Amino acid sequence: MATIGAKALTRIATASQAAFGTAASIGTATGEILFNETIGALDLGVTVDLGETTSVGRRTAIQALRPTITAKQPVLTIAEGPASLRTLPLVLDAIGATTSGAGPYQWTYSPTQTDVDTLVFYSFLVTDGVQKYLVRDAAPTEITLSADASGLLQMGATFAATTASVSSLAFPTALPENPMLPGRLMKMSTDSNFPDESGTGATDYSSVMNFNMTLTTGVGMVNALDGSLTAATAALTGALDATLTFTVVSNAAALSTFGIADIATQKYLRLYGLTADNYGVYILGSWEIENVVPLSADMDGVVVNEVTCRLAFDVTSGKSLEIIVESPLATAP
Repeated sequence: MATIGAKALTRIATASQAAFGTAASIGTATGEILFNETIGALDLGVTVDLGETTSVGRRTAIQALRPTITAKQPVLTIAEGPASLRTLPLVLDAIGATTSGAGPYQWTYSPTQTDVDTLVFYSFLVTDGVQKYLVRDAAPTEITLSADASGLLQMGATFAATTASVSSLAFPTALPENPMLPGRLMKMSTDSNFPDESGTGATDYSSVMNFNMTLTTGVGMVNALDGSLTAATAALTGALDATLTFTVVSNAAALSTFGIADIATQKYLRLYGLTADNYGVYILGSWEIENVVPLSADMDGVVVNEVTCRLAFDVTSGKSLEIIVESPLATAP
């Protein structure tokens, strides 16, 4: 088997679909340009059976005209780069986020724990600067968020899709407000129960140097014997999982809050940050500490400890994770 096709992307636009199998309308006045300083990649996801195990008594293993395409399943990867608080909600919208409020608009992703969330499929128009492709029926399988003291909040995502085809569609021309969040504006607080946006009962922890969170959404393509080389649909077929890694200054506060004796204990953590215009991000979660590495490194002359946590269902609140984005975006395109 062989997978072919990969394109480096220099521009990406997206819009939500009305239904699976129906591409969204993207044009000069429709869709959103993703603000991203780094490139993406499009794997065309074409799987080929070369037939090299079939022998007819000839020295050359592969017979001409014998190779067969067995599947088409594109994967769109958006490399981690500065996260626009305008377009970050679109990634969360795809896995069931809801919106409320007015200027800033509050987008909340709070995954259902006893059922599956309704996916919203997205179309993407992408280009390598020469050729344009339309990617259809995309849903995120993995999302990353990270920040440190020297840069902006970062976001990356991997989308599974059904088709990628050459396109002549035009990219949106509007360049609306895209607020960014400096990493230094973010804080972490601990709580005695599942945290809320307002921080009721939370205690700010002032010695965090950076963090990195990887969220596995559980989205998977459903490949059936249905007369088509593309996926029959996409659904939440796997477990919701996330890993949170952060470094803290190796001091007395670190030893009392994230010490080696806290391995395998539950922690309620609230990572949050706001701009002067009240745009921002709240990452609220229930975690089990998986590992603590004391005196792990030297950062700018400061000795730090590295803490690794895994997402854990909280029986009391019935939650595990909630991500809230305060955004200028009112509705999904």
